[in-house]
Amino acid sequence: MPAALDGARIVFGHEFRKQVGGKGFLIATLTIPVLLLAVWIALPIVRGLVTDDGGADTAAATEAEQVAAAELTIGVVVQTTDLEVDFSQAEEFRVYTETAAGLDSLRAGEIDELFVITPDYVATGQVTYYYAHDDGPGQQQLRLILTDALLGETPSADHRLRALSGAGFDRIQLTESGTPSTESGAALFASFLLGQAFAAALIFTLIAYGAILLQTVTEEKENRMVEVLLTSASPLAVMSGKVVALGLAGLLQMSVWIAAVVLIVPRFAGALPELGDIPIDIGFLLLALAFFLAGYAIAAALMAAIGAATTSAAEAGPLTSLAIIPLAVPFYALPLFLNSADHWLVRALSLVPFTAATSMTLRLATARVPPGEVALSLGVMIATAAFLLWLASRIFRAGLLMYGQRMSMRGAWAALRYGG
Repeated sequence: MPAALDGARIVFGHEFRKQVGGKGFLIATLTIPVLLLAVWIALPIVRGLVTDDGGADTAAATEAEQVAAAELTIGVVVQTTDLEVDFSQAEEFRVYTETAAGLDSLRAGEIDELFVITPDYVATGQVTYYYAHDDGPGQQQLRLILTDALLGETPSADHRLRALSGAGFDRIQLTESGTPSTESGAALFASFLLGQAFAAALIFTLIAYGAILLQTVTEEKENRMVEVLLTSASPLAVMSGKVVALGLAGLLQMSVWIAAVVLIVPRFAGALPELGDIPIDIGFLLLALAFFLAGYAIAAALMAAIGAATTSAAEAGPLTSLAIIPLAVPFYALPLFLNSADHWLVRALSLVPFTAATSMTLRLATARVPPGEVALSLGVMIATAAFLLWLASRIFRAGLLMYGQRMSMRGAWAALRYGG
């Protein structure tokens, strides 16, 4: 076993340095951060030009929003004591001293929306927004009032900073029974987007790095370079080293992209205050990452098996759909994941190892999944990845002995039986 691990380490080091040392990897890794920085710099300039050139249109749009808000009856609760907000000139606003009283009016239909300005608003910019049906235009009207209050006669530095950053609305919809939803709309929206992002990232990573893995295996078979590797490592060690190296390279690239998004996108709030603060569930992020890694391991091992069983990259190319299509299947049933996350089909897709990565990620983003099902799905995926990696190593060994020949189903079966 130590010899096998040492061989896998050698292959891993070679493949990892080969992948991350190229200019293509550096350019692809820095593309997202550079684009985000460019948008951050250009956004205020473009927004200023639009405001200057289309001042009349902007004023007309703002006036239309104010008229729409004036047709509503909007409730507001001011909990902060660090800011004096004057609603005397805004007839559409009804001020409440307690949130409970405002919610009672919202349930009774006496008001259309309810805003609660939290005690730490100047520091966080957080406003809780309750609504019964659809979002209304009251948010823009409240932003204007809060900005006027922040930029009073003698605004402090904190007030000016909050006016620049704007308010963030934590949306909470009332259920049919009239009680606030246990999970805010912003949290649901953030989880839904993150679920789709992780699922799409898995498919993207597979297409990019799975194709590199497939090409590497087939090319090394064609030029017989792999025979040099096998002098210091077993077929299983070779396959394991390649899969882990390319997977780590992809994870490193994605980490840079995610860090760029986390660090740069919040800076957009000065120019786009409507972004607000989106809460992120750390537990969901960790589970999504675990399923991402397990899904990549399965798909990469399957790609390696395809490369081991074919004689050239051109022959292996069409077979890559065997690894990609199952991951994309849940997207065709996306409405089912959103509306009925406990449906038997959704649960089945979450337990089938080839579709579980994207299925469970989407399911975790839209519902509470029993821990037992999460553990079972992850365990099945890990076992499947290990089996496929073992299978690929046996086919790989047999493919070397059949150099230049197309491997048949009988040959693949013989490789599984006698290819140790």
